[in-house]
Amino acid sequence: MFLARSSQWFNMYGNDFGWGRPVAMKTGTSGKSYGITTVNQGPVQGSVDIDICLPVEVFEAMENDAKFMEAFSS
Repeated sequence: MFLARSSQWFNMYGNDFGWGRPVAMKTGTSGKSYGITTVNQGPVQGSVDIDICLPVEVFEAMENDAKFMEAFSS
């Protein structure tokens, strides 16, 4: 299943409620299950925030995979 939803009209990082500019946006745990991935605009123009819901064992395997980590390290 593929579901796309978003609101490009809501500037998540452009609002300042007196605490300073937002540095991160979190989607919470509601509606999250195995394999759910959400992609939102990032804090810098052209960047993205990605939330991926997978078991901890999958993240540990990715972290221990040198080729994978090399591809995503700067």
